[in-house]
Amino acid sequence: MDETFEKEIQRLKAELLARKDDLEDIRTLVKQEIDREFHPDAMGLTEREIEKFIELRLAVLLESHTLEAEPMPPKSHRKVFGRPVLFLKKVFQSWADIYAKAFLDKQNLTNQASLDLIKVLILRSRWSREKLRDLDQRVVKCEEDLVIMINKVQDLRARLEKAAKTPDER
Repeated sequence: MDETFEKEIQRLKAELLARKDDLEDIRTLVKQEIDREFHPDAMGLTEREIEKFIELRLAVLLESHTLEAEPMPPKSHRKVFGRPVLFLKKVFQSWADIYAKAFLDKQNLTNQASLDLIKVLILRSRWSREKLRDLDQRVVKCEEDLVIMINKVQDLRARLEKAAKTPDER
């Protein structure tokens, strides 16, 4: 009975995973355009979804981790006082740009450090997973060896008991 349930569970899992792979995009599922983006909760991701999630988020970080000031050219719509207002705007903008650049430089350093830390943590996670996989294989091998040794000890014990019996008991 348990074996039948296990087979059915495995079949259902395989079927669901196949259907999930077929539905790469949620628009296929709902059969229409979606008017907003849905961001999955990172804590709710399955092991299969984690790598893709990391790749997508890392690509966004790599693309936008450096901030640059994009000053708009000053304009004035005044006919009479346009030139003096434009001059004052340019002076103010040059002073503001100095402070904005200092702030953006500090933010860029923070962004780069964060990105480097994320990359290292991803590498460490991958290495740890590989080490864990190797350790699992070694544990399985040790368990197999232990079973073999237990069988040999039991066999040896049975032979010793048989040899220890007197000729009358045989």
